[in-house]
Amino acid sequence: MLTIQTFIQTIWASILLLGWTKVIIIVVAIAFLSKYQYILGMLAALLFVAFLGHWISL
Repeated sequence: MLTIQTFIQTIWASILLLGWTKVIIIVVAIAFLSKYQYILGMLAALLFVAFLGHWISL
């Protein structure tokens, strides 16, 4: 449970760090590119945003 909570907090902190406009653009772009696999596209977008936020904050 702690791992899931940490994962969610990391994603949330990354979203706040990047700003909502950039996040929406990234999510829409990835979802558009993977329109046949929408759920996987959203997951990939969230993971990518979390990675970017973590990388930028270091």
